[in-house]
Amino acid sequence: MPKLSTVRLAGLFVVTTLLSQPAIAAEPLKLTVGYQPYDTISYSAVVIRGLELWKKHLPAGTQVEFESALQGAIIVNAMVADKQQIGYLGDMPAVVVTTKLQQAKVNLVANTGYSAGQRCNVVMVRADAPQFKTPQEAVKWLDGKVVATPRGSCADRFLRQVIEKSGIKPKEVLNQSLEVITTNFRAKRIDAAVLWEPTVSRIGDFVGEAAAREVATGHNFDIPDAGFIAMREDFTKKHPAVAKGWLMAELEAQQFLLNPANWTKVAELVKSQTQGITVPMAWFSIYGSVPTARGGSPIRDTKPFIITDEVRKHVDTTYTFLHQVKVIDVDKAPPGAIDDSIAREIVKSKGSPTPLGIIKPLDVSKAPKG
Repeated sequence: MPKLSTVRLAGLFVVTTLLSQPAIAAEPLKLTVGYQPYDTISYSAVVIRGLELWKKHLPAGTQVEFESALQGAIIVNAMVADKQQIGYLGDMPAVVVTTKLQQAKVNLVANTGYSAGQRCNVVMVRADAPQFKTPQEAVKWLDGKVVATPRGSCADRFLRQVIEKSGIKPKEVLNQSLEVITTNFRAKRIDAAVLWEPTVSRIGDFVGEAAAREVATGHNFDIPDAGFIAMREDFTKKHPAVAKGWLMAELEAQQFLLNPANWTKVAELVKSQTQGITVPMAWFSIYGSVPTARGGSPIRDTKPFIITDEVRKHVDTTYTFLHQVKVIDVDKAPPGAIDDSIAREIVKSKGSPTPLGIIKPLDVSKAPKG
């Protein structure tokens, strides 16, 4: 019998050793998603979490942790630090996160909603403020008044634009969180605030506690608002199946949101993931009709899913404006920052229309109880 070479013997030893050892299972992917249940742009994420839709679309073994935040700036910081791989953001923080190139490359991969300023571009005044004939009159009243908004938010972006367009000069513009604004409206420490749904419905007088009144929106100034899903580029490149699976779940969630048969269920899910938001408040925040005299639009929200030309125009305008006011150091999107290729692939494969649909608001009398 011929002798085995030293190399072959070594090879046999390695193979035998490997076969004799127990297999080491690969660690399941842990995915952290930042979302804002206190913002209607994250209601699709609320649905994904509440109905566990992600389990249908992500690779087996994927672990998902949802981290809620009161505003997008918190999610921006977490994504840049690689503590979150996916984030649900309003337009201003969405634009800002794409410019943090020295820390991380983050791209906008899908749209969660687009409206005529009905979500985040909302001006509210204290309950005992005068009754205004028009939204424009209400905005003029802000001149010389104390106004609050969370800095770095889409509402902050809108307030800056309103001040520029109208020429008003508030006495103070305070940087306050949603909770502090709510408390200060109750105590009458501020005159007005710019903020977003569903806090608007919570403290407003349609279905809420009437600590403040909605008096104007972006609809009155031709300033829309939008929401986006942001993903770290290193995550999408390393885990393309997970990125695609998440957007598949997002598509299903947006379709669920659009179906009137599910509107009460959506409100119940929002209530279950928030504090202080009732079912009527959650329902009105996305499905309720605001009177025209107070800034209401015939369409409450549109769900493009992909980043359409209209949405892209709004994004481009936001880059330009935030550069002008020295919030960011570029006046347009960095190369590759707007990349909805996966979303477009999904709607094409599913034969889904874009937009997926629109939400025509209903009178407050249609709001569910509870």
